[in-house]
Amino acid sequence: MNESHETSNLPGEPGRDINLHEPVDDLDTIDQMIGDYFTPERLDQQWQRIVETARSYGADPSRRDDSPDPALPDPALLGQDEPDLLDISHCGASDALRAPLELAAPQTDTVPAASTVFPRRAGPYLAQGGNISRAANRAVDALESLAVPGLDLRMMNPSDREETRATIAELRELLSKCPPGTFGAEGSAVILAAVAPLSETLIADRDERTALRLIHAASPQLKFLGRSHPAVFEVRRARAEALSELGQYRRAEKMLHQLSEDERRVFGSDDHRTALLLLWALIGSDRLQKAEEGFRALETRLAQPRDASTPMLWHLQCRYSWLLGRQGRVSESARGYDGVIVNRSHELGADHADASDARHSKGKMLVFAGEGSQAVALLHGLADDRARVQGDRHADTLETLKYLHLAHALAEPRDDRVVDRSINALLEILHIQDERHGPVYPHEP
Repeated sequence: MNESHETSNLPGEPGRDINLHEPVDDLDTIDQMIGDYFTPERLDQQWQRIVETARSYGADPSRRDDSPDPALPDPALLGQDEPDLLDISHCGASDALRAPLELAAPQTDTVPAASTVFPRRAGPYLAQGGNISRAANRAVDALESLAVPGLDLRMMNPSDREETRATIAELRELLSKCPPGTFGAEGSAVILAAVAPLSETLIADRDERTALRLIHAASPQLKFLGRSHPAVFEVRRARAEALSELGQYRRAEKMLHQLSEDERRVFGSDDHRTALLLLWALIGSDRLQKAEEGFRALETRLAQPRDASTPMLWHLQCRYSWLLGRQGRVSESARGYDGVIVNRSHELGADHADASDARHSKGKMLVFAGEGSQAVALLHGLADDRARVQGDRHADTLETLKYLHLAHALAEPRDDRVVDRSINALLEILHIQDERHGPVYPHEP
């Protein structure tokens, strides 16, 4: 067995010896291992080091932009496919035209060495000269401004949403100028620990391509840490989720299988989120029976007291309800959705985006099942609520309107005026979506 230990050495903090490769078989131990390493104090002090070093580094005229970077790891440690790790230049092309671009596994089945998982560098090392250090400094400032607990673009007013998006765009541009090692090992982990949830926020707001571009900009730090660092796992999962939501289910499935294996090697068990995303990719690939078996197993895991997570259970129940609908079990699906809608509305509020998502998914399921009249009754009120809360041109509102017009046409297929109105409305929505995402965006059927 390949053993490795990391000892924390923050000022005023007693050293703690952490065995990062000790085999474990329960999630409590996994959480404890991560908690021991990523303590709030450790991350806060490391963040301050990044800020202080970034601000002082650019003032040193002795540094040149072409100076070597002593913090770069041996590329052989990262695997031969790492230079193309997060290329997204072909996103949106058809699968037949898209070159395979997965997060390839190392050429060995063993867990990477300690220097790859948690490089032993105790502070941020800004690579090269003034231009890079200024970019790093500004990137840190941008991340600090985005470090808002519970950040959710779906729940922001339009002006705040645009301001946040502009900051994310600036962050993406700045990170693209920071080569591997710019922030040091722990600093890179902090950067990626912030990039992953920001990417998930963008995906939730139906902007998967921007999420992929942000991940791509941060990829040098990902390569620096190595594919099996816990912060890298978070980014890999977010990337797979974005590709899955773009309809690239097979590609996402392959990435998630590899991520699941890597998580098991490092922690002894895969993350619940990885498991659920993998099941969602199976549904997208029409392997419904295999997905159902996986849902039962995951629900059993989540029902354990040590693994209980109410939001995750709701998420699983929502996606399982969609699977039931795809299998033609419409009544079971509707009951499942109703339970999630009631629980989310009670705990989060009726206007919360997650509660609205469950309502939308139920309405969409009814459209797929041919239940036009039931879908109209549900989606009409939801479209009004989403326009009021999120705006009448928000991506969520447009998706609900799309299925509402499809439901109208299903409910009254012989009324030419209803069908014509639905077609015209759908063409308008399609035009707006094409302007935002391009004509190759995978519009839902």
